[in-house]
Amino acid sequence: MIKHLAKTLTLTLLTTAAWAGSYDFPTIKEKDLPSELLHAYSLEKGNLGEIGRCAVSFDSTSDQEKMAFSCSIYVKMSAVAARHAIERCEAMSHEKKIQDKCKVIER
Repeated sequence: MIKHLAKTLTLTLLTTAAWAGSYDFPTIKEKDLPSELLHAYSLEKGNLGEIGRCAVSFDSTSDQEKMAFSCSIYVKMSAVAARHAIERCEAMSHEKKIQDKCKVIER
């Protein structure tokens, strides 16, 4: 029985590690955001709570047409919030033809 529990625990830990690793997204520090995106983020920051996340992408630090910004708020896990924000950011980036990869804003 102990061997079975050890195998189950090992499998659970490996599965959990693989699942958590699938949500590793590139990040950017708040201080590294262009002023326009920093302003947008500061307006949303209060709504994020503990779980919400925002993602950004930009090819220009001044042209808003070359910036994408997306937040995900109403979810149960921060990893899911990050994934949703990244997915919407990528869709916006594709639409605007932004070359930069979407990054989650570090909290």
